[in-house]
Amino acid sequence: MEDTDQLPFVLENAPLKQDAAGHVFPDRYSIKEVGTDRTLTCFEAPNLQVTIKAGLTVTASAARKAPPGTIYLDGVAQAEPFLDHEKKVYNLDHHEGCVRTFTLATCEQALIMCVKGFDLRDREWKIFANEPDLDTILAIWILLNHQRINNRDAIHRRSLFALVRLEGIIDAIGLELRELSGLPADLLQKLMRIIDRLRMEELELKKGGEWSKTDFLAYTVGVLRKLDQFLIKLGELDDFKGIEELARIELTNNRIAVVVASDLGIYELEPHLIKLYGNRLGWVALRRGEKDYTLRQMDLFMPVNLEDVYQRLNFMDPAVKGRINVSRWGGSGDIGGSPRNLGTRLLPGEIVSACRDVIEKRSDIRHVKRFLSSAVFSMLIVIAAIAMGQNWESARWLGRETLGEVFRSPVVGFHTALLFFTTIMLGIVALRRPWQFGLMLPAGKDWWRLLPMAILCGFTGDMLVPDKMMFAADPVAAWTIALVLIPLSLELLFRSLVHGMMAQLATIQDSESRWFFSGPTIGSALLYAATIGFQMTMMADSPMAFLTNGILIKYIAVAAIFGLAAGMIRERSHSILPAWLFHAAAVATSLFAFGPA
Repeated sequence: MEDTDQLPFVLENAPLKQDAAGHVFPDRYSIKEVGTDRTLTCFEAPNLQVTIKAGLTVTASAARKAPPGTIYLDGVAQAEPFLDHEKKVYNLDHHEGCVRTFTLATCEQALIMCVKGFDLRDREWKIFANEPDLDTILAIWILLNHQRINNRDAIHRRSLFALVRLEGIIDAIGLELRELSGLPADLLQKLMRIIDRLRMEELELKKGGEWSKTDFLAYTVGVLRKLDQFLIKLGELDDFKGIEELARIELTNNRIAVVVASDLGIYELEPHLIKLYGNRLGWVALRRGEKDYTLRQMDLFMPVNLEDVYQRLNFMDPAVKGRINVSRWGGSGDIGGSPRNLGTRLLPGEIVSACRDVIEKRSDIRHVKRFLSSAVFSMLIVIAAIAMGQNWESARWLGRETLGEVFRSPVVGFHTALLFFTTIMLGIVALRRPWQFGLMLPAGKDWWRLLPMAILCGFTGDMLVPDKMMFAADPVAAWTIALVLIPLSLELLFRSLVHGMMAQLATIQDSESRWFFSGPTIGSALLYAATIGFQMTMMADSPMAFLTNGILIKYIAVAAIFGLAAGMIRERSHSILPAWLFHAAAVATSLFAFGPA
């Protein structure tokens, strides 16, 4: 049995960096900065984040409505102590809504919860405090070390219980009633010396008027390290392996994907990962260098394997951008890694986001929502372009009354506006990932196989071309509009903007993949065909007659077929340029074969 009377006497005289037996205590705590936020974490409980802000408070109603996985400590929530197991929200407190004299202190509440089996490994938790007094820091230590609390071989449990009970009495009802702890007189004195040592810096800062200026997180880390040496058994941390969690994301069926950093190899790391995360770990990415990662599938029963993750990462990674003849993410179905030559340019958060995308892209609802949002964007651009075309007064706007008849045409106005509004939207959405929208040089060569399909569509005579009047007025301008303005405006809208938006969660072709019709190719082709049909109807001399004579169906069918071919060209070349060139080739074929409409 543990000798509670003797242990504190040994520990209170031990140095802070090394225990009496020469064992060095590792630094298990770190402070992370994400933007303007700073949090404290423990390497052995990376899913717990501690925030300490002076004066932080939330109302009782806000505390009850807090996001799942929230724990308030010692006065942050202005409400009575409560345990909401259904919502996973807890308030460990003894200030508001209770009789303080009869209510356990915060550290005692935390200890009782953990001793009764409170398991914090099932999700991410955010712990909030507003002042790091010893009561609060003890509660934080208990929560961060909840897996060790019930391991009698890992910590000095009776010493922890005695220390928490004494601090709880002092914090709740005062130092003068410390004898209510029921501890023997000599043990009480030894524990008081330990408490004084733990509070020494706090008292000095308060005495000097510096407490309010103190970095509370850094101060808390210092006290937590001292508590490690007081409470963790000698040699228990000798096999501790520093594992830093860099990113985490929820997947499905209580599974997560994480990115970690460690000096160990992935196979050596697996037992420690299982200890940290239990059976929740689906995929893990181990950072081996600044830009090098190893991917490992921990759960063999995931609905997809790493092959799908590689495809998504290659689509997202600026270092790859889907091109051939470069290093790529790859490997087997259960282990692989980042590009070998230059490494990856993805951040840890983006890597786990790719893992979630692979899971979520299997949802039909996600695809429908993406299609509808893309349709709305394209519809708004087309409507704006129609409005511009109907009110096209280029000569007056440019102050050139001698401007040619061709450039006064509403058709020119429509496609100029279409090009303008599409370019504006691409500048907004494609800035971070231009390759996702085909804004790069072509790759591969097999997309040339689709040239006959474009020529065949041109031979139908149903491609959108300027009318005879424009060619009669200015042939050079008309050919420029036919081969440049019209194809470019349509391809940028449908094969760049719309296709790129739909490709966010979809599996698409690349220059080395098998041939198939992807969701973005089909979706963009449908929207393209609908727009062509609408435009042809509006351009007809008698729209109602045009709708009923059957010609419209032919235009829409040809547009849909060409849209499918252009989408495949866009995907296999990774670029919008071949789609534009093949569109121009189809238009040129139509003009040479049938002349202007």
